[in-house]
Amino acid sequence: MKRWIPWPWLDAAGTAFVAGVYLPLSRGWAAACAAGEDVDRFRAEAGAHVRGPTLPATLAQTAGLARRYREATGRWESLFFADEAPPESRLAAAERRRNRAATRFMLSRTGFALWVRQLPPVRWEIADPGTVDARHGDYRNEPAQAYAPSEQPTVQSSHTYTSRGQRRYWIRFPSPQLGDRVWARVIEPVDGPAPTSIVHLHGIAMEPDLWPPARNAFVSLVKHGVRVIRPEGPWHGRRMLKGWYGGEPVLGRGPDGLLTFLRAWVKEVAVLIAWARATGSGRVAVSGASLGALTAQLVAGLAGGWPRCCRPDAAMLVATSGRPMEIVSDGSLARAIGLPTVLEQAGWTPARLAPWLSLVNPGDRPAVDPARVVMVLGEADDLTPYQGGLALAERWCVPSDNLFVRPQGHFSVSLSMLNDAAPTRRLLDVMQD
Repeated sequence: MKRWIPWPWLDAAGTAFVAGVYLPLSRGWAAACAAGEDVDRFRAEAGAHVRGPTLPATLAQTAGLARRYREATGRWESLFFADEAPPESRLAAAERRRNRAATRFMLSRTGFALWVRQLPPVRWEIADPGTVDARHGDYRNEPAQAYAPSEQPTVQSSHTYTSRGQRRYWIRFPSPQLGDRVWARVIEPVDGPAPTSIVHLHGIAMEPDLWPPARNAFVSLVKHGVRVIRPEGPWHGRRMLKGWYGGEPVLGRGPDGLLTFLRAWVKEVAVLIAWARATGSGRVAVSGASLGALTAQLVAGLAGGWPRCCRPDAAMLVATSGRPMEIVSDGSLARAIGLPTVLEQAGWTPARLAPWLSLVNPGDRPAVDPARVVMVLGEADDLTPYQGGLALAERWCVPSDNLFVRPQGHFSVSLSMLNDAAPTRRLLDVMQD
């Protein structure tokens, strides 16, 4: 029998690190990216009057690494999307250079460690209830309309190269909701079109395309003939907004940030599902972890009225909740960064939040067959509280064979999938039924 390691220290330490170290460092880094070498502007952008003799040098270093990242990315893009395909060796080398430059750029946030206790975790710009009503009020209580797929944009594919027995490339298209450019990394078998594709959605502030390649439970499915599509979510990675770190507007803009994010990513996922079908996959699943799972469950819950080409055949949800507002009110990370208090100060009482629940709740039953919904939950998850995930599994009538409950928390339950293939094997099984 497999022995599960609860790792309670990892989850408690992970929440404390994210709230108390990573997010404040990221706040300083994002402020520096907007301010360049202007110290006064940096202080205004950071929301903190930090000082010290090394600050100008830190800003200069961050600006230099940002410039090198932009230059490497520009050269990478011109090569991968050139009219004629360059040799695969050139493409692979360009990707290595881009990734090195991106990693150094991302790591430059550590330069703000001296001021980590002075920097806030989030840039708070909470939109008041009236603003949110003006922007989203037409769709309140109408989730089917709020998330309905838009006209399908043209999807461009980059040139491909082979690495570790896998074909790798990127696709891009304009976001139907936000208008910026959507990026997705595609990894597939080299021996022809994959009959099955999985669109996997990352969590908040997770930007795998800007960090060194790492093990991933879903990428391991490529050896089983599956194509894995990994999009960058709105406001993450190449899509970061100036002056904000990856994913920060989801938190910092309050309900408006979350609603805008979800409406955008759900529509983008519909585009990716349609693209996967049009390029050889008869079966397509949507999966996600944490914030990605909250998005994936909206896709799985609302796709019943979508065009067939946009609807997923299966879903996999990791560390999710069927009661998303509990993440805001009771989630450990939300409490650690002070989100409930900030929302209340901006006029967001429980009574004012209640009318918007229909736009974030996944619904009473999925649009896909419940027998093709797989869930992985941690009993000790207090970031996306476990009981909310279990309630969703019960409401959606997820079969017991498809529900994997581990004695772990939010971070450890996701990490454990690297060494526990049972959930992804089950996803493969339900996709092939």
